Amino acid sequence: MSYTPPEVAFCTPIPIRWSDQDLNGHVNNARALTLVEEARISASAHWAGGTSAHRHLPRVVRTMTMDFQRPIHYPDALEAYVWVTRIGSTSYTVHHDLVQNEQLCLSCDAVIVLLDPDTQQPTQIPEGLRTILAAALSHDARGRR
Repeated sequence: MSYTPPEVAFCTPIPIRWSDQDLNGHVNNARALTLVEEARISASAHWAGGTSAHRHLPRVVRTMTMDFQRPIHYPDALEAYVWVTRIGSTSYTVHHDLVQNEQLCLSCDAVIVLLDPDTQQPTQIPEGLRTILAAALSHDARGRR
């Protein structure tokens, strides 16, 4: 069965480096975390449409869970699908799927918390950012396993 993401999912190719492999001949699990981060950064830039209005607000990963379905192999093409699954008052959850050869390799959920730049305490999501995140929001489970 081939992979089908939700309609709102942002899709980007993710390059795999030869050095991402481990002794087992597949991408190391720790390196997979970096690939997920690269996908989230690309998605965030896409969702913001090049605006930097909310870049002054620091963001930190509060929680991250990864579910490995199958190994990722070098040099096969890898695609990342990213979307928002929850928007709270000071945080939001981003879902990432890494797909190779139309097969889901891993899923990851990351809870992102916005911080006040002066106090470094959680702060409310500004309305403009909330609107950006809402455009990427999906509760569609077709892409999740």
